[in-house]
Amino acid sequence: MLFGGIFWRLKTDSFEESEEITSEESSSQKSALAYPQLIMGMVAIFLYVGVEVATAANLPEYLKSQLGYQTHEVAPFISLFWASLMIGRWTSSAAAFNVSDSKKMALRVLLPFVAFGIFLLVNILANKNVEPFFPYVIMIAIMIVLDFLSNGNPARQLLIYSSAGIVMLLLGMFVGGTLGLFAFISVGLFCSTLWPCIFTLSIKGLGKSTGQGSNFLIMMIMGGGFISVAQGSLSENPNIGITQSFWVGVICFAYLAFFAVSAARIFKKAGIPLEIDKSAAH
Repeated sequence: MLFGGIFWRLKTDSFEESEEITSEESSSQKSALAYPQLIMGMVAIFLYVGVEVATAANLPEYLKSQLGYQTHEVAPFISLFWASLMIGRWTSSAAAFNVSDSKKMALRVLLPFVAFGIFLLVNILANKNVEPFFPYVIMIAIMIVLDFLSNGNPARQLLIYSSAGIVMLLLGMFVGGTLGLFAFISVGLFCSTLWPCIFTLSIKGLGKSTGQGSNFLIMMIMGGGFISVAQGSLSENPNIGITQSFWVGVICFAYLAFFAVSAARIFKKAGIPLEIDKSAAH
């Protein structure tokens, strides 16, 4: 409550307007909470952070209880989940390079495998057997294809990646084995760029209320604690168990897909473009 009060009282400049807002402007300024994209985006941030943290937090128990791994054998798989976030972010970062479009396309394919190579190297240096991780390149290849399909549109990428997250969680729950494990881990790939997508869609069109809206969004990272605890509690229920507890993540991703579609409709109706100008990307 203390931190909530601090954020509520916090005054920030708008991201879109560098000049200070006068008292007259402040009195007529529209509250950020009046924008539907922000309200939906706050829920989206809560659930996005929730599914990311909850999946990683419950993977160790899944590995031990369902696949028979010992505690000391779990760490490399959990590290691959977090490395997947790096892999996905490196893929989308190709647009930041000041090179030709053809070279950017090549980087979008090359960078994720470089990031995966770093993960393998670190584990080799730690005397870990990395051979079991080689099939994960298939998941990375799927992510690269989906990144190209998103084509710089945050709503499209949010929808595509959230849908992929649902598919991977369902594979993990109903297929099991090595494929199911890598499907669960690949949630890291499809969570990797959701933060900027959600943030962009939530504050777009807020104008002078952008700063206030951003504060509200940051507060919603508390979802990581709530969702992970909720899934953990369900996993302890003998009628549900650790595997079926991942339905929590499916629900989270389903809302994120809904938000992507809803936000796209809001901006289309308002005539606000969502495509990124690749010539000016940085």
